[in-house]
Amino acid sequence: MTASTPTQKYLDTLLLYYEEEVEGEGFFQALADRLNDADQKAKMVIMADVERFSAASVEPLLSKYQLTPKSKKELTLSGQAHADSSSLDWIAILEGMAKTFPGCIDMFKDLEAMAPVEDLPMLEVLTAHEIAALDFLHLELQGDPNSVSPMMHYLETGTAATEQA
Repeated sequence: MTASTPTQKYLDTLLLYYEEEVEGEGFFQALADRLNDADQKAKMVIMADVERFSAASVEPLLSKYQLTPKSKKELTLSGQAHADSSSLDWIAILEGMAKTFPGCIDMFKDLEAMAPVEDLPMLEVLTAHEIAALDFLHLELQGDPNSVSPMMHYLETGTAATEQA
């Protein structure tokens, strides 16, 4: 693909994924608000931070292509509504995300494959957030006391500590 020819599919997908990140931030923050365990709350706040960081990474692309997302308020409320109906069983939460997140990595990689080459650095930051979150989930499910380290690395660098194909 050439630098000047983003497809409509690429633009639509970029906008959708941005909106899902904002919605995800609302989801994880609301989930944190509902959890009783302080450690679990803190980990969901970090997940919300990761979602916010990843959304911010592609905001310049929204401006570049003059894409107008739904309002942050609307997206946040949608994310909060999903959290209100979710389980509060910590292991069930983690296992559910561990099952779905690998598919999300593939979706972000597909977005990268559609992208104009100059958009790739920002999209790679978007993809890296999902890898960092999945790494956190695996470590947390194993009982690793430093399970948040992949997400903290992401928030500090915009990259994943590990690479997933």
